[in-house]
Amino acid sequence: MQLLFLVIKRIELVDEIMRSLAQAGIRGGTIIDSVGMAKSISTMDNLPMIGVLRSILSGEDAAQKGKTIFVAVADDQVDVARKAITDVTGDLSQPNAGVLFGVPISFAEGVN
Repeated sequence: MQLLFLVIKRIELVDEIMRSLAQAGIRGGTIIDSVGMAKSISTMDNLPMIGVLRSILSGEDAAQKGKTIFVAVADDQVDVARKAITDVTGDLSQPNAGVLFGVPISFAEGVN
């Protein structure tokens, strides 16, 4: 089994990516909000409240940040899942297109 991670800034594609995975027979994905290192560093200050105030005053919305999708797939489903994702995202080798990687799962409970 592999745990696939997709980190993407283009959050408008997330629903379509999930739909594409489901149509390919991939089930059980999870979506979480994520913030890249560059974005995180750019909002750092010595005083933690300054960053919070800047965020509030600038009208930043958590929905404008990235999303990370992760899904456990059988080894024989990895290529199917990758194709389902890149059919929606396009070429991930382009700058700021996203990052997709897989990590071997040594064990899993509660996953069919």
